[in-house]
Amino acid sequence: MATMSLPRSAQFLIESDVPSIAQIRTFRRLADQDVHERKKLADLQKEGLSGVKSEKKLREGILAYSLGYFADAEELLNEENSSLSAAVLGLIYEELEEFEDALEEYRKSVGDIPEANISIARCLIELEKIDEANDIIDQLPESADAEFLAGQIAEVEGRLEAAINAYESAVELDATHVEAAFKLGVLLDRIGDDDMAIESLLVCADNYPHYLPGVINLGILYEERGEANAAIDCFRQVLAYNSDNRRAVLLLRDAKASRSMFYDEREEKDRDHMTKILRTPVNEFELSVRSRNCLAKMNIFTLGDLISITEQEMLNYKNFGETSLKEVREMLTARNLRLGQLREHESRGMNRADQKVLADSVDKLELSEKAMSVLENLGVSRIGDIQQYSDIELYRVPQSGQSVVQELATALAAIGVQINKPEFSL
Repeated sequence: MATMSLPRSAQFLIESDVPSIAQIRTFRRLADQDVHERKKLADLQKEGLSGVKSEKKLREGILAYSLGYFADAEELLNEENSSLSAAVLGLIYEELEEFEDALEEYRKSVGDIPEANISIARCLIELEKIDEANDIIDQLPESADAEFLAGQIAEVEGRLEAAINAYESAVELDATHVEAAFKLGVLLDRIGDDDMAIESLLVCADNYPHYLPGVINLGILYEERGEANAAIDCFRQVLAYNSDNRRAVLLLRDAKASRSMFYDEREEKDRDHMTKILRTPVNEFELSVRSRNCLAKMNIFTLGDLISITEQEMLNYKNFGETSLKEVREMLTARNLRLGQLREHESRGMNRADQKVLADSVDKLELSEKAMSVLENLGVSRIGDIQQYSDIELYRVPQSGQSVVQELATALAAIGVQINKPEFSL
């Protein structure tokens, strides 16, 4: 198979560099959570890797592992008999919660792959062999993984503050460490620090591949804060990878119902409030006798009557001049009303000038470097070209995420354009 026909996520399988354990873990997460990518990788697995000059069975074993075909992966990896094949076997046994077997395989590989020490410590923590895990961590160089492991130990031991500090250090050392960000967000939520919890979980929503458990937790936090629109965006981001994710579907439905309820209640209150205002007699306001008499002769008795007439219509009435008009205008402005308000039917569509803006370069949106990079990946150069992509498609672009999609939505809304948001079957 030619390199260009490989899914982007699988390119590393035919490269000469030896994959890292962290890279393989990420590959597994992507294949597990993204049904679209999984289908491509499953087709690749059936066809078989070509263009691989060495360690073919090892790389095919990694592919099988990423798809969760553990028996096939184990058979291929046992034939390879290398340090990396042992490490991948360790990953399989770790996922199956056979931690002793995982430890045995990781220890076979650690001589050639020092990174395996991180996985060894993971298993020791799962087995509650904390002293042994600490011995390993003490020998690790300063890194996000070392801090993450220290956080796990502190959490197991019930030292909540220490765990939070360790996870914070992990994210500071590596802003893409989604596991640390997820655990940090969960603990911050537990102690009631919603703002910092959201900031942490945004790491899961913004780094590719996205860490979907964190995105779901982020959406739940938003909904608990009454920010239904933000919650809906999070659940849509999850469904961009798997539209059948039952939990995300149910959460999206609940968030939409919550938003509808909020809008219905708010609109009803707004309508009641406006009705009371419009029924208010104009005689209750401090207007000159001349102005009151003119309004009465024009059959204008309430504020509703007043804002139903335009300025020009008032000036056309005999004896109603600029002085009276200014007096009425100031009285209405103080109440956030204006003459002719009920007669206005402003179109929400774009005029010709707005349409012209769509032909302008995306540079005019003044987007962040990350958002511009996402548009470059899509080959988008004009503002109008963004409209051909839905939020679901934008979430799936490498380097994209919650912050990028929200930035694009905000920039487009400023010129009267909305990102397409197709409905899911709920």
